[in-house]
Amino acid sequence: MASWRLAYKNMPVDLILVRHGESEGNLAQKMAQQGDVPNPWTSGFRARHNSKYRLTDRGRAQAEAAGEWIKDNVGEAFDICLTSEYIRAMETAAYLHIQEAEWRTEIFLRERDRGVLANKSKMERRREHADEIERQDRDSFYFQPSGGESRSPPPSSGQTLAVRGGSKTRQGNLMG
Repeated sequence: MASWRLAYKNMPVDLILVRHGESEGNLAQKMAQQGDVPNPWTSGFRARHNSKYRLTDRGRAQAEAAGEWIKDNVGEAFDICLTSEYIRAMETAAYLHIQEAEWRTEIFLRERDRGVLANKSKMERRREHADEIERQDRDSFYFQPSGGESRSPPPSSGQTLAVRGGSKTRQGNLMG
């Protein structure tokens, strides 16, 4: 049997990916763009690492709707359920209401670190870091902000989730 077929046999049957619902950070960006509301980017808000952003009411409703869709279209039997350690991702996992899910955190699912561009409105990023934005506009996939990470995954991390999860599910279902 071809080696790729052996590798394929050890991969999950279904891989279901769910992005977190609307978070405080998403809402702050929207409010800052509207301009006619008080600036949500207060010093207290900026002092929190973005991993601490919570879901909004809308984000919780989005997660519940996604969970209903998954139940109706995929089912609820998952061999492994993974989430990043970010609060909004763990909240989303909980609001999916997948019965008997034993969620585990996985560092490879976290969002990239945006370095000097983190915790700032889009307008502030353009004003304070024009050079960074210019580099980002040239090649957004490989762009790495100062003190941050590129969207392009390191060669090993892109495969890690499938390999680590696949070796544990043995043709089961993996949610992340």
